[in-house]
Parts: sequence; C-alpha cells; structure tokens
Amino acid sequence: MHPVGLRQRLEVLLGFLSFFTAIAFFSAVAVIFRGDVALGPSVILLVCVTLLWFTYRKWRRLREPARTRHPDS
Repeated sequence: MHPVGLRQRLEVLLGFLSFFTAIAFFSAVAVIFRGDVALGPSVILLVCVTLLWFTYRKWRRLREPARTRHPDS
C-alpha cells in the first residue's frame, strides 16, 4: 500500500477512534457520578484509549521521514 494512502486511512481511523473514545469517556464519567459500578465502561474506555494510542503512534511514524545517517557523516 502506498504510504500516503495508508496515512489517510490512519487519519480516518484516528477520527473514528477519537469520537468513540470521547463517547466512552463521558459514559464512564456519567456512570461513576451516578454511583454505579463502572467496570464495563472503564474497560471499554481503556480499550478505546489503547487503540487510539497505537494508531496515533503508527500514524506519527509514517508522517516523520526516516532518520538515517548520511553516508558522508
């Protein structure tokens, strides 16, 4: 796959994951303030944040040029 196409797909995935992470966050906070057990929403939030972090790292790695040594140095 071409790197530009992969970066664009990762950007779309980052958008979806950001949206669902925000929804999971507000859901977990609402459950905690109600005084209910928040294990389920907290686990979902943890999964969303983890997927978001790994996707961001992959996108960031593709965005930066490869750092290689110049043959003259």
